[in-house]
Parts: sequence; structure tokens; C-alpha cells
Amino acid sequence: MFSQTGPGGVGTNDGTSNLIMWYRPDSGLSVSGTSIDSWENSAGVAAFDLTSTTTERPTLEAGANNGYNEISFNGTNKLYTGLTLTSANFITNQASSFLVTRADNTWQTSCVYTTDPLVGSTRFTTHIPWSNAVYFDIGTCCSPDARLEVSGLNFTDYSIWSYVANPATGKQLYQDLTLLQDRANTTNYTSFSSQRFNLGGYTTGSNGFMGDISEVIIFKEKVNMAQRIIINNYLAAKFNKSLTSTDFYNKDNPGNGNFDHHVAGIGQATDGSNHTDSQGTGIVRISNPRNLDDNEFLFWGEETANPTYNFSTNTVNYTEQLNSRWRTSRRGNPGRVDIAIDISNFDLSRKQACVSLELVIDNNSDFSSPDDVYPLTISGNTASATNIRMRANRYFTIRYTDQIVWDGTTYFNGSGPINDPDATDSCLKLTVKAGGIATLTANAHVREIEVENNAELQVSDGILIEAESEVIINTNGNLNLLGEAQLIQNHTGLSSNSGDGNLIIRQQGTANQYNYNYWGSPVNQSGSWQIGNLEDANGTITFTAGNNPNSATVPITLSSKWLFCFNNTSGNYFGWKKLATTTNILPGTGFTMKGSGAGTSDQEYVFRGTPNSGDYTFSIPANSEFLLANPYPSAIDAYTFILDNILVLDGPLYFWESFPTNSSHFLNNYQGGYATLTLLLSLPAVADLSGLTSGTGTASKPAPTRYIPVGQGFFVRSLLGGNFGFNNAQREFARESLNETVFYRSANKKSEIDNRLKLWFAFETPTKYEKTIGLGYDKNTTYNYDKGYDAKIYDDFNDIVYWNTDNNEKLLVQSLPELNRDDKLALGLNITTAGLYKLKLSKFENMPEDLNVFLLDDINKTYQKLNDNTAEIYLNSGDDQNQYAIVFKEDSTLGYQEFDNAQAYVSYNKTTETLQLHINEPISEIKNFQIYNIIGQNVLSINNPENKTIGLSNFESGAFILKVTFKNKPETATIKFIKP
Repeated sequence: MFSQTGPGGVGTNDGTSNLIMWYRPDSGLSVSGTSIDSWENSAGVAAFDLTSTTTERPTLEAGANNGYNEISFNGTNKLYTGLTLTSANFITNQASSFLVTRADNTWQTSCVYTTDPLVGSTRFTTHIPWSNAVYFDIGTCCSPDARLEVSGLNFTDYSIWSYVANPATGKQLYQDLTLLQDRANTTNYTSFSSQRFNLGGYTTGSNGFMGDISEVIIFKEKVNMAQRIIINNYLAAKFNKSLTSTDFYNKDNPGNGNFDHHVAGIGQATDGSNHTDSQGTGIVRISNPRNLDDNEFLFWGEETANPTYNFSTNTVNYTEQLNSRWRTSRRGNPGRVDIAIDISNFDLSRKQACVSLELVIDNNSDFSSPDDVYPLTISGNTASATNIRMRANRYFTIRYTDQIVWDGTTYFNGSGPINDPDATDSCLKLTVKAGGIATLTANAHVREIEVENNAELQVSDGILIEAESEVIINTNGNLNLLGEAQLIQNHTGLSSNSGDGNLIIRQQGTANQYNYNYWGSPVNQSGSWQIGNLEDANGTITFTAGNNPNSATVPITLSSKWLFCFNNTSGNYFGWKKLATTTNILPGTGFTMKGSGAGTSDQEYVFRGTPNSGDYTFSIPANSEFLLANPYPSAIDAYTFILDNILVLDGPLYFWESFPTNSSHFLNNYQGGYATLTLLLSLPAVADLSGLTSGTGTASKPAPTRYIPVGQGFFVRSLLGGNFGFNNAQREFARESLNETVFYRSANKKSEIDNRLKLWFAFETPTKYEKTIGLGYDKNTTYNYDKGYDAKIYDDFNDIVYWNTDNNEKLLVQSLPELNRDDKLALGLNITTAGLYKLKLSKFENMPEDLNVFLLDDINKTYQKLNDNTAEIYLNSGDDQNQYAIVFKEDSTLGYQEFDNAQAYVSYNKTTETLQLHINEPISEIKNFQIYNIIGQNVLSINNPENKTIGLSNFESGAFILKVTFKNKPETATIKFIKP
């Protein structure tokens, strides 16, 4: 793909162009000690590889000419090859040659290179000097029309001798681009079957060249003027020569940085000849100038002769910059160009696949404020870009961006408004250096994070910082998550987080000294966590062995008596395990701790350590329960956690919630319950409604959402047992203040958005406690028990209602595959307190407008509509799993209760909302009607009724008693009925 790899970018080095000989002391030499054994032809024509088998061999002078090697001849030694020449691989009647050399004297007969046939009399030869003259021959030996001869020149200093010959334009000889002789005629060179090519001497004998050769170039054609200018500038820069004319590349001068190496160029000479595609000995190829005119050239050279390419951080702008640079010289304005770079020897092992190599161009060598930056397209071992503006005197190099850096004052390389990271920077590492505090005020997504020694990164309240891989926090460094800021890491496998510094994150717990926090730590210290590491805003918390905390100390003092974890068989109260403040607790393990006693507001706690990340695996026996906690400094998706572990765990998650009115450490006085979360819906914990009117009660707290907050503890239950755990794919960014999560200490509410039908039923006891059960529909479920979707009774309560399934499962959440309006969904009751109970449809999602929901009394055949009403039922103590059900349609008439007098009953007209009394006595014999509600309150009296129809439009749905008093009878008729 890389053409024009000859000298200065003229010709190729693969033998396919008219460049047939190219001997470079910096390439292709084989030596024994300092003696030359062979010299490989860099033009790529192996037939011209030179060897010497005699003891008289030229020697290598290392670094003698501007740091480059040269070959030294003593007059008797030479390099040669014997070969068969044809017109296809050698000159006929035209040629171009370039020779960089110096002689030791001006008088001894000498020969730099020659092609002497073993038979015949034609040759292509150069003699420098020959009796104080220079000779260039092509054609018949010594014929006047073949030889160019110039005497009286300087031979002992290095010169660039260039010679061109062509029948149409004659022969010209130049020294350092100064024209020495111009002759109009040439003669043909005749190729013979056996030839000998010598460098340094005759075919036989002595009288060879005495001096040094730095480079030899021969074309079998006449190169054009533009190409000759390019080659001479390449040689002049390489060997520290000044040209007398057309010295267009000047960045080889010490004042311009000594960019002497791998010089190449494109351009157009004053005669209109041009060369528009060059690479040369280096890795940069430039081509296709868009606006090239006469006498316009673009040259470039590299600062390093033999680079081993690698990338290191440029501390000016924190990009990863190649360890070599190029500089341009320009004559005129050739216009925009295309560039291609051979990257086969680049060490790109640290470059991320998602970041681009860039061509960066600047007028400053430190590339602090580039003129232009161009992304490079990589194909194979080539990186390229088109339409590049390459101005004069510019530096250019290759770079890529690996990191966003806060240098203590300023951000570099981020996509945010102040070069800080934003959500699009997942390819880049974030590095925070010491100095001022680095702050993030918008969500950021980076590849990894490193906080260096004594540095601090603050993430503002409500902001997410996301990392694809590791987080390193070095000594005395801090990653400070303020408020509801969160950290998410996306790597798989175990955590590779490290460093002696700390992630700092805060969470609020109950302040009630009688209530438990169920939670865990989002950080670790040396792989585990101790409760004694917990802090408040003033430092590390102290602990007392007494029952009560002391919030007046600084920091606060908590009680260590209430520290427990649980991993034991289901329902085993004695399975709680006491913890010490120094007990090592693994990430993901939940624990209990009672509140600080600091008033009624929440108590803020500070966790400090290495952020938890990656896989945390646990083992659980069959029929067991485990108190877990979200192990990460971010929320987690409960649905993902359930699905990941559905083969081992029963499915539902249970969250403890205490009543804030608790005021005792005695177990019998604890008041609270468990909220429940499944893949279908979630239920709030039990609520105390007794003091709502006076303002001292607690309304039902919201059900937990799909996203579990930082530090939140919860119970899981197993059926068969096995291994389960947490992983980074479960992590999500969700904030409590936006109702995206519910930490079980405050009343936030959010309905998750999906299209599944869900119904919540609130059951209120006579003692004013409210417990909720749920019904929902999901195509992934069945009429049997569905792990993850259904939830069994978890609280140890009396006076409860539940779903009583065909297989006798007692469910708080029942899932069904689709709505069937003919279903009769049985309710079970466990009643200790006799009295009036209420059931209502407290909440619904995605319910069809025409769907009616009824409570069916299957014994009395009565219906109470729940869509907009609360059903009231009087229950006696005991278990009842047969009488009540939820249905979605009713009979056309109201169910009725027959009395001992079978001739007295009532019916209900839904259209007119009237109750019709059916009784044998005429209306004139009825003294009055009285209606009582189920708790005995008189709600209607009609004296001397005129007919047996009673309007009920002002009545709410519920159970009532109709009492009929007669004028001439002492007895009364009592009829129980229900208004739907």
C-alpha cells in the first residue's frame, strides 16, 4: 500500500520502479568487526546486492556523517557483484544517479563505482576524482560524447553529486545542485551477458577509490526536475549539507530543531514537472495536493533517525503522544493533502479500540494548542486521513486520548463544557491529581477512575459517575459521593478496585432508638466491613453495651446490643446471630442496628472505604432465610436480582419497616411489618391508621420500587438452596428524592411504568391496622405458584387476608397469566379479633374502564362493588377460606338473606337504586322502616311508609340491616342486605 518509498519518496524500494540501485549505510549492511561483508540493495533488486570475499574489504565508519554510518575505501578494496544484465534491469541510454561522498585526495587514480564488462567496451561509470577531475560516463568507454569531465573542484568535503542523462535532454552534472556541465548528446549503453558491478575500484588491480561513501542512488531513467529537487533535499538534510539552490527543506537546521531524518517531499518544479506522492524511508506518506502550481513544494522530516515507536503522556495536554515528531517546510501553497501512516511498528497495546488515533498539527512543538486535529481511519497497518491542511513550519505527530485529567486546577480532554467528563466518555480513564478539589456536576461515564495521592473528586448530589472497569483511590485520596450521588461499575467478575484512599458515601437511617435499621455497607476495608468503621459527620462512631444510644456525644454513641445478622432456617427467631463492632461482614451481608435517638429526623451515617463492585456469591440451605443488603454504592434493580437467582431463591424480597411510634425495646411491644416486592408488583408494609384523625397515626408507607437504594437491607427465602449472589449487571442509577427508590425510612411513592394489569386490595382491621395484598397479570405466569411473581405470607400477623389458591398456598401476591372475568379468586382469612373489617381496591394500574371488581360473599350470595367503594364485612374469630372471593361480574339482582319467615325478603333494583320489600302484610299495617349499618348505627327511619320501596341512592356500598315494625304486632321483621 505504500508506494514511493524510494529516496525522498521518489521511486519504490520493491524493485517495481526505475529505481534499481540504492545503497544506504544505515540499512542492509553485514559486517565482520568493521569490515563490510555485504551490502543489500535497498532498491529491492536482489541482483545488485554487493559482497566482498577478499581480505581487502571496505570498513564501516559508524555515525561519521551527521550520525549516519559511512563506508570507507582505502584504494585497494571494493564491493562488487557478478551478474547478467539486461535492458530490463539496467540503463540503456538514460539514467539518474546521486552520490554522497568525499575523497581523501585529488590526484590518485580512483573509482567510486563502475560497471565494467568483462567483455565489450561500454560502461556506466563515475570517477571521483580522477587526476583532479570528476568523470561521469554512459556508453562507449572514453568517447567524447559519453564522458562528462569537470576539474578544479572540491573533492575532500562531502558533496552530493547528481548526474542525469537522456537522449532528448542530454547530460547534466551537479554538485550540491550546482550545475557543473550540460552536454547535449548521449550514447547507448550496451548490456552484455556477463557483467561486473564494482563499488570502490576497478575490476582487477588497485588504483581504487580512497575516501568515504554515504549513499548511492541510481535510476534507470532520468528523474524529472521536481524529483531531483526532492531527492537532493532528502540527502542534504540527512547528511547535513547545504544546497546552493532549491534548498527548500530547512527544518534540518539546528535552529529549526534538526528534523534531519526520513525527509520526503511532493511538489512541482518551475518547468511544470511534478511529484505528488511520497513516503521515503519514513512512515509518513503524503499525496494528492489539491492546489499544486509551479515552484510549490511540501517537505516533511522526522526528528528521530531510528525510532522505536511508543506512546507516552504529554503532560501539557494529557494526551498519549508518539515519541517522535515531524516538521514541515513549504514553498508556496500546494493546497490540502492526504496522509497515510504506517502504524505496523506502533505500540498500541494501551489504546482502547473505541478511541481514534489522531494526526495533530501545531506551530508549537509541545502541541499545547493545536492548529488542527484530524481523526485517523485505521485499515490494517495503515492510519489515514484526507483533505489535511498542512501549513509551513508546522510540527505534527500522532496521538490518541486515553484519559480525562484534572490537574489540580483544570480538566483536560473531557466532552463536558469545561472539558470535564460527561456521559459520552466511556472510552477514557478519569485521572484526578492533587491540588484543588475536582467536582462533577453532571452525569459522567468513564472507562476507569484513578484518584491520585492526596487528591479528591467530589460528585455532586444526584449525579451518577459510571466506570466500565476499576476504581483506584490512592493514599489520602477521596472519591466523595455527596447527597444522592452514586457510583456504578460495569465490569464482570470480581472487583479489581484498589488503593489506600476512600470512597465516601452517606445514607440516612432511623433516629428512633427503639427501631432497627436493616442495611449493609457499600464499601469495604481490606475486603470486609466492620460496624465499628461507621462514621457520622464528626468522625468514627463510638458504641456502648447498654440498651440506649447517646446522641449528645460527638461523634454520637450507638448501642452495640442490637447488632445482628440472619442466615438460618425460615421462621427460626433464634437464628439471629449477634455481631460485635469488630466482626468482619462481607459485602452483600445485611445487619441490624438501632437508631441514634437524635430526635425525630433521620440520622446520617458515613461509610468510608474501598467501593464494593463485581460478583458477591453466597450459599443458602433449603428452606432458609438470609438477611442481605445492596452491596454497592448505587441502587440495584430488584427484578434483575430476582431473575439472576430464581433457581435458588423463592423470588420475593421482604423489607422490614418499624412504626415510628415505637417506644420500647421489649420484643412484645415491637410494631412493624414487612413490605414485599416481586417481579409483578410490590406491597407496602402494615400501616397503623389508629391515629390518623388526630395526626399521630402512620398512613400506609409506599411499596418498595424496582430499585433498591444504597445500603438497603432485605430478606430472601430459599426453597431448594444453592449458590446465589449479586453482580454489577444488577446495578442501576435511581434516586430516592425523585421517588425512583424507596429506602424504608421515608414515604416516597412511584408507580413503575408497564402495561400489566395490577390490583391492590387494602384490608383494614377493627384495631385500625391496614395490610395490603396484590393481584396482577403477566403472560409469564400460570394458575400455579410462580417463583418470583407470587409471594407467600411472610409476616406473623393475626387478622389477615390472603389469596387462597387451589393448591392451598397462602399468597400475599397472586399472579395470573391473563384476565378472565369468569374467575372466582378465593380469599382466605385468619381472624382473631371479631368485628367490622373493611376491604377496598386501594390502587390499580392499567385496569380496563369496563372492569368491575366485586367482593363476593359466596355463602350469602351477596356482592359489594369495590371500584369506588369500601366493602364492610363483620367477621368472627377463626380461619375462613371458603366464604369470600374476588370476582369480576355479579348476578342481575341483589343476593338476599332469607329469614325464618320465608315470606319476607328484599330485592334490589340497580337501575333505580331502590330496595323492594317482599312481605305478606299490607303497607297499611307497617308502622315504620329502620335501617342500621353493621355496627348498629341507625342510618334511616321512615314512619308510616306509603309503599314497600326504599331509596338507597345516598347509601355507600356495604352491609345493612332492615328492621320492619308493625302497627298491630309486637314482633318485628329483621332482614340483612348488602347494597352493592
